[in-house]
This record gives sequence, structure tokens and C-alpha cells, in this order.
Amino acid sequence: MKAIATNLCNNFISRSLEDGVPVTPMKLQRLMYFLCRDYLHRTGECPINERFEVWQYGPVLPSLQGQFAAFGSNPIDRFAQDALGNAKKASESKNPILAEILDVVWAKYRRYTGRQLSELTHQRGSGWYWAYMDARTFISAEDMAADHVEMFSQGSAA
Repeated sequence: MKAIATNLCNNFISRSLEDGVPVTPMKLQRLMYFLCRDYLHRTGECPINERFEVWQYGPVLPSLQGQFAAFGSNPIDRFAQDALGNAKKASESKNPILAEILDVVWAKYRRYTGRQLSELTHQRGSGWYWAYMDARTFISAEDMAADHVEMFSQGSAA
């Protein structure tokens, strides 16, 4: 069963609040992209039903944009909520592969800014890059599956 994007993003927000590492809306969008890309590489499917749109600064999930646009470039300090005002997280205990990839993506990218992660999604060969070059609205699963952009070196974090 696929997770709801707003629930899954709350897993990152929880880590952010627990670790005291700020996450802006741009950074959250990029973390979600890397999570979905890496999950797709590992399992052959995306962990969410929502598709990433191709925006100027990188991949965007519209549901997250709607939840967090008001934060602008400021850190997010609350969880995404459903229409009833409930904040839920995706179950990591029911999906250990998802839990592992959440941990790996968080450990790998938590020190970077949203802008730095946006630069990574803009590299030639990324899923966003090919969709953007083709002037498409959405990043396809095939684009994400082919995305093997290089990771930042350890010394380049802000």
C-alpha cells in the first residue's frame, strides 16, 4: 500500500524536530524526491501515489506545496495535516525498507540547504533534468528510475 505524501513528509519533519535540524519547504520537497527515487531504485515502485511536478527549482509535490508554502524559506515547525486537521506519519514498522531509506536519505542530506539539494536535482541525468529539458509537467517513474546523479562529497555541506 502506498503512503500519502503528506503523511510520509511528516516522517522527515519528525526527524527534523527531534534532531534540531531545520527543514524548509524547498528542502522537504527535495528530501521527498530523493526518498521516492531511492525507494523506486530498491523496490521498482514509488512509495506514494502523487507525482512530482517539474518546477523551476526542482521536483515539487503539489500537496506539500499547499501545506507549507506559507513558510516561504523559513523552517517548518509543524506537521502536515489532513482535511480534518489530523497529523499522521507513514508507518515505518510496517515497511522496513521505507524506514531504512528514510534513515539513509535523512543521514545523507540533512545538513544541506534546500538550495544545495535543488542544485543536485538540476544535475544532468537527474529525473528532474530530463523532464525539464523535455518541457514536461511531471517527472515520470522512468525518469526517476534512471536518475543516478552523484552525491555531494562530504566536505561540501554548509
